[in-house]
Amino acid sequence: MEEDKQLKAGNRMKIAVIGCGVMGGAFARHFAKKHPVILYDRSFEQTQNLAAECQGVVAESIEEAAKQADIILLGIKPKDLLGVAEALSEPLVKDKLVISMLAGVPLSALKTHFPHSKLLRVMPNLALTCGQGVVGMVDQGQLSKEIMRQIDELFDGMGLNAWMPESKLEALTALAASGIGFVFLMLEAMMEGGISMGFTSQESKDFVLKTMEGAVALVRETGKHPAELKLNISSPGGTTIAGLIEMENRGVRSGIINALLTAYHKAIAK
Repeated sequence: MEEDKQLKAGNRMKIAVIGCGVMGGAFARHFAKKHPVILYDRSFEQTQNLAAECQGVVAESIEEAAKQADIILLGIKPKDLLGVAEALSEPLVKDKLVISMLAGVPLSALKTHFPHSKLLRVMPNLALTCGQGVVGMVDQGQLSKEIMRQIDELFDGMGLNAWMPESKLEALTALAASGIGFVFLMLEAMMEGGISMGFTSQESKDFVLKTMEGAVALVRETGKHPAELKLNISSPGGTTIAGLIEMENRGVRSGIINALLTAYHKAIAK
């Protein structure tokens, strides 16, 4: 198929990253392991530093970056979409794959700006910067199986990559993209609890991180539900059940659930 040829220019594809902030930079570093990257950001110094780090090429304009690329990643903020889309005129992006990680901007809206491009919408979380991220991926059924396979290869090594219907992407925004922030809050609270009991800040951090890692490993390796594992360590009249009851009294469980739902409703309202 003709559309497959657009991504088959050898195993190396030139990828333009428009917007080189935290997430755009993380994608650029990942792509640069196997492909040439062309970088553009309004912060020229930031772009130069990133280019030096990942042996990328700095473009002086959006047009210049897109002209050289086979694939274009939009790492911009949603409010900047109109201006960027105007710079990415149709001849520059026709038949090319445009990847958007703009929160709250559906494929239907992207289609109005890039009617003759192949479109992929993604929602990553911050942990992709260390290869432990979650990346949701959505298309409108216009991508062939071969192109989807190549996208899987392109994103391989970022963490858990999952294709899903667009109707679930805002839920993933809450659960994974925002959710990692909620986990940071839990880690912080446990660390401060450790300090209040006499551990140093570093000791508390080490113990809490290993405890969290161990909990995740137990769920993953045993295949058991967290509730079952929780009961396994809740001795009658013991310390764990006493702490769990206090968490219930304080509404910790409902607080976490409602935090996710609040983030979800915020995401769908954009």
